Amino acid sequence: MDLMGSLPIRERATIAGNIVNASPIGDMTIMLMALDAELELASDGAARRLPLRAIYLGYKTLDLRPGELVESIRFRRRPGLLFNFEKVSKRTFLDIASVNSAAAIRVENGVIVEAGLSAGGVAPVPLALEKTEKLLRGRAPDAETAWAAARSAAGEATPIDDVRGSADYKRLLLRQLVLAHFQVLFGLSGELVEVPA
Repeated sequence: MDLMGSLPIRERATIAGNIVNASPIGDMTIMLMALDAELELASDGAARRLPLRAIYLGYKTLDLRPGELVESIRFRRRPGLLFNFEKVSKRTFLDIASVNSAAAIRVENGVIVEAGLSAGGVAPVPLALEKTEKLLRGRAPDAETAWAAARSAAGEATPIDDVRGSADYKRLLLRQLVLAHFQVLFGLSGELVEVPA
C-alpha cells in the first residue's frame, strides 16, 4: 500500500473516487478490473449494477447517469484465485505509473480455467486485456503461455507518447509486466529470460 499515494491521499481518498476519476492508470481501478469487479450505482432511489469494465466509454468519459453515485464495489471470492499487481513508475513511492497491470488467474488440473488481466497507461481508458484473457484459458501456465500472453497484451495496447514514455516503451513495459505476473504467480524466471523467435 505504500506504493499507492501519499499518506494524506490514502487517509482521505476513496476507491470509488479512484474509479470515477477515470484515470487510465489508476492503480486500484486496474486491480479491481482484473478481479472482474461490479459497481452498484444509485441515484434518486434507483439502483443498477454495471461491470467495472463497462463504465469507461472513452478518455474521462463514464457511463454514469446524472446524479448517479457509486454505492458499492463488489467482486466474487474465488478459492484458488492467484492475484498479482505490477507497476512501473519513475519513483518507487508517491508516483503515478507509466504502466501498471494486474492479473487474477485460477488454475485447475494444470490448466488456466479463469484469467482476468488488465493494464493502465496503455490506452485512453483502464484496459481489460480481453483477447489475452481468452488466449490464456485452457493453456498451461508455462513459459510458452507467458510469452504468448505478453505478445498478445502488447498487441492489445494503444499507448501514446507522453511525459511517462513513448508508445513503444509502454508496449515493452506491458509485455514485461505480463511476464512478471507469470514469474510471481507460477515461479517462472529462467524460462522467461530468452526472447523466443
